[in-house]
Amino acid sequence: MTESSRATRADRVLDWAGLIPSGLLLATGIRDYRAGGSVGWLVGGVLMVLISIWVVSRGATRRARDGSPPR
Repeated sequence: MTESSRATRADRVLDWAGLIPSGLLLATGIRDYRAGGSVGWLVGGVLMVLISIWVVSRGATRRARDGSPPR
């Protein structure tokens, strides 16, 4: 395994790992909003999930453009 493939895998894992905290923030925002809390947490969670999805798609597009074989 070459260093570049390790870096590519780490980059891909870090892109996908951002969905976990943003999903937790969204779940917390939904729970708090249903309990009568601020809609700000809900909006913040939605924005974080959308940004995380954008990061994943941007990374996949960049790797495809650079000619890296998909795994």
